[in-house]
Amino acid sequence: MTDFDLNLREDTTQQSNYPTEEDSSFTPDEQEAIRAYKDNLDRKLNKNRSVLKGLEMSFWGITSYSLARFLVLTSGMDGVPLAISAILIINQITNREAIEELINHKGEDNRNNVMGRFIKFGFSTVITLFLMWGAVGKFLEIAYQSGETYKNIQTTIDKFNKLPESEQNTITVLVGLLSIAGVYIVIDSRRR
Repeated sequence: MTDFDLNLREDTTQQSNYPTEEDSSFTPDEQEAIRAYKDNLDRKLNKNRSVLKGLEMSFWGITSYSLARFLVLTSGMDGVPLAISAILIINQITNREAIEELINHKGEDNRNNVMGRFIKFGFSTVITLFLMWGAVGKFLEIAYQSGETYKNIQTTIDKFNKLPESEQNTITVLVGLLSIAGVYIVIDSRRR
């Protein structure tokens, strides 16, 4: 190879497809000031984007905590699977960068990295939806059992109200005596 071939290869790798012409209407100092101004604006935009991302993450964090707390307080320990699956769904909402990067990919090498993250995102979403499905089924079973218990109590009260007044008084006295005996037994066992 000659020196001409080496120089030709170096020149072709450095040149872009589109020729660039320097704007001669600005002095080099003004061009440097423009670059510094653009860099400063980019830094401000990135800072604002990070602040907005932080606010969004805080909002989703507070939402998931509030929803999980509500589910656990209203459903007890049976609401824990539903609360966990709700938190995981909200976590998937906040970790959607893989989808955004896949849509707005910036090259083939970056696309392979994003595809790996997208597959991980999809797998965790499927697992989360499976947990949610089981938790919602359990939650609906609890709601059904609560409705049945309420109907049974209502039926018992209706039967009690249909009894003659003398039998109602007898049952009330017996339940009262049993309640007092139960309280006495609990207090006596705690003294020992």
